[in-house]
Amino acid sequence: MRTVKLSEIAEVKLGRQRSPKNHTGDSMRRYLRAANVGWTGLLLDDVKSMNFTDAEMMTFRLRPGDLLLSEGSGSPKEVGKPALWNGELEDCAFQNTLLRVRPQEGVDSRYLNHYFSWQASTGAFARGSRGVGIHHLGREALAAWPIPLPTIEKQGQIVAILDKVHNIKSKRCQVVAHLEDVVRSTFHHMFGRVSSGRWEQVALGDVVTRIESGTSPVCESRPATEKEWGVLKLGAVTYGEFQEVENKAYRGDIGTMISNEVCAGDVLMTRKNTRDLVGAVALVDEIRPHLLLPDLIFRLHLKVDQIDRRYFHSLMMHPVKRSNVRDLSSGSAASMPNISKARLTQLPIELPPIALQREFASKVKVVALQRTAVQRALEADEDLFSSLQSRAFRGEL
Repeated sequence: MRTVKLSEIAEVKLGRQRSPKNHTGDSMRRYLRAANVGWTGLLLDDVKSMNFTDAEMMTFRLRPGDLLLSEGSGSPKEVGKPALWNGELEDCAFQNTLLRVRPQEGVDSRYLNHYFSWQASTGAFARGSRGVGIHHLGREALAAWPIPLPTIEKQGQIVAILDKVHNIKSKRCQVVAHLEDVVRSTFHHMFGRVSSGRWEQVALGDVVTRIESGTSPVCESRPATEKEWGVLKLGAVTYGEFQEVENKAYRGDIGTMISNEVCAGDVLMTRKNTRDLVGAVALVDEIRPHLLLPDLIFRLHLKVDQIDRRYFHSLMMHPVKRSNVRDLSSGSAASMPNISKARLTQLPIELPPIALQREFASKVKVVALQRTAVQRALEADEDLFSSLQSRAFRGEL
């Protein structure tokens, strides 16, 4: 299998920059931006418009088979994230937060889409980007990007294999989303509308024994014979299940580290994050030895005879309660909003009878077990997909 530069097999174009003078005009056309490119494909619920002349549309109009890649991002694995355009909207252009790749004859757009997705998800595009804080891939770098290029027949075979596993992954993701909907609908059925006045309302401080912050351990080298401690990622707490850990080693006072260890049964809340995620809550159900709680995450010790952790988790996921929590935060969007313990203890909490909360928790536990089983199968699918991608683009399929 030969390797070529992308510019040898495709046109690479950066989209048009937004300008106040183009916010209105006689030739308003829809255009796509980075927010319209997701890992599952194009996201077309919110498509903006700006003025494009007929001459400009000759340059920036999208055609079926075009690929759109995110030009820059603050997250390394979001740089170069691709999506395939199949003519979903008529007369549509693209902005300079995106790069358009238009393959030549003999190159399968679906094959390139899979390859770009692999390069983005493994961080390869980020490593080849420029910039501090925000990673920019750039047209020149992408145009020079090496592309493993088998015959058009082989490209189609690779697409068929990867599509099959990708579709299985997508179906499992749909099952996970459905199970999350089941929990939300069960909560609404049993407890009704939040802040309806139906239930007793107390301050959060009345139903917790304490709220504690994590630590800020310093990463140091250590002998291989010592046990390594990881640290919980801030992104693991996103109004969902506990998910990720940082793969780093830390050294510190063993007593301090043990006191800040993440434990099964913990209720975690982000103290500082983006406005959408500050105050997010997640539950830890499995034992995670040698994992530290960072200082950006609170651990809440609930009074279990008054409030059930699964009820509390679902309550805090409700849009009304999420808004209440965000309103407690201070700081600008640029500095990341922050919640103080003192303000958090004043948060109003709806408190149904504990027996009803526990009935809800028992139902949610069944759903959670199903979700865990599907999630583990999804993780196996991810491993298989990654392995197939690696083999495909090394010419081993």
